[in-house]
Amino acid sequence: MAPSPPRVLYATAMLIVAAISTALAFAAARSVASQGPAVLQTTALIAAVSLIGLLPVLVNSAQRFGLAVLGASMARWLLAMFAAVILTEVVGIESRPVWFGVIAGAGFGLIAETTIAIAVLSSMERKKTTTTTALPTHSEPSTTC
Repeated sequence: MAPSPPRVLYATAMLIVAAISTALAFAAARSVASQGPAVLQTTALIAAVSLIGLLPVLVNSAQRFGLAVLGASMARWLLAMFAAVILTEVVGIESRPVWFGVIAGAGFGLIAETTIAIAVLSSMERKKTTTTTALPTHSEPSTTC
């Protein structure tokens, strides 16, 4: 039987990643625009899309956990890029702070989520291997020559 993904640990790690991603998005947007709606909306955008990283916590199956992480990561990137295009092209917000913030925040989130997912999946694989090799075998010694 495959071990289940450590949901609480992963959710906690992703909430920390979301907070750091949001702070990085704010710092990057603020570095090119001292104030204005671009900084706040970029920060809010990254805070919102970072919560997508919590979706893999809903997956029970160890076999599907990696796919859920991949799907959540792709969804976060696509949604962040789509929202940045909407903010800059439709709403008309200054583009430099938006793109700097989105790339910094979402980029860090992608790298951190990938690292955490690899660590979690490696740990689950080690537990599965340990459980498999630890099972006793009930073989009788051979009495034939």
